[in-house]
Amino acid sequence: MSSNISPDEKVINKIAEKLSDYTSPPAGGMNSEHVSKWIKQFAVEDRRFILDETLYLLNAGYLSESQYQRKIKAIARSENNVKFFRYAGFLDIQKKGSSQKELLKSLYKTVGIKFNIVTESSTQDEVNKFDTFVYIDDVSFSGEKAIKSLSNFIVKFNLRDIKINIYFFSSHTFSDYNIKRRLEYIFKDRNIFVHVKNGGMREVENRKSRSAQSGVFWPREYSVDTPEKFEECELYKGVFRDGYDSSDSFRNEASRDRFESILTKVGFNILLHRKTPSEVLKPLGFSTFDGLGFGGTTFTYRNCPNNVPLAFWWGDYEPTGAPALDCWYPLMKRNGYNEWYEL
Repeated sequence: MSSNISPDEKVINKIAEKLSDYTSPPAGGMNSEHVSKWIKQFAVEDRRFILDETLYLLNAGYLSESQYQRKIKAIARSENNVKFFRYAGFLDIQKKGSSQKELLKSLYKTVGIKFNIVTESSTQDEVNKFDTFVYIDDVSFSGEKAIKSLSNFIVKFNLRDIKINIYFFSSHTFSDYNIKRRLEYIFKDRNIFVHVKNGGMREVENRKSRSAQSGVFWPREYSVDTPEKFEECELYKGVFRDGYDSSDSFRNEASRDRFESILTKVGFNILLHRKTPSEVLKPLGFSTFDGLGFGGTTFTYRNCPNNVPLAFWWGDYEPTGAPALDCWYPLMKRNGYNEWYEL
């Protein structure tokens, strides 16, 4: 039976298997029929290429439930973390999303001792007990969520003379640098030290000075064909990638260029269905900066980040009646807050 399966079907089956633990699947599950429906939206001549590159990317950048569980156990069992569990305040302060709360809940169940969780509802006296805090989350892309959450917390409780240890399962190089730089600058008169650590699941290069080595979707100028409607739109005019060096996200230079070109084109086609341009929604994903989008290449079983190209997550599994959403069928539908969906 297996000998009759076409090469395309084999890759489709592997993608479906890779995504089998995704928490927001279509009604029929993350099966081959679902992946086939998604891939058929691409041009015929691009389909096998997109399948191969998507599988390659997911093997590098999809963080599974089992990986999360192993990481939580490793954190809980590390002797280096005992002092934090005993003396630090673990922060549960994110206003949007549930990743931090869920990670703390899982960690609390796994750690052998009761540790301290601090929230926005904690009293001033409860917060003042600590001079060390731990901010944990699964993935950081731009770092803006951490910066905003921690800034609000510091201001609300008028904190000074503290150390904040920030720990991400996976992150991006500019995010790690920017979080520390921004927070220590904003609160430079308060003696606040910030330490950012990548947990080793995945660290993706995305600094402008190293665009050639970047592991995010970051097209060369010749790979982008901007629709006439958007040619004069400053929102999509950013910095293009300069050169090429290897990364775990892409097979080689030619594959990277083609992959970026196709996903940018699809993203623009999706945006053409919107009534007005969005300042944050770009072909290659959510971004507050001008350009084509963040271009994320990291996915999680919990939710598909909005920072990855629209081609992976835009739309709904079932018709919604909204043309701007129904124009595309997602591989991984997002679940959560999407306030930029004004169509």
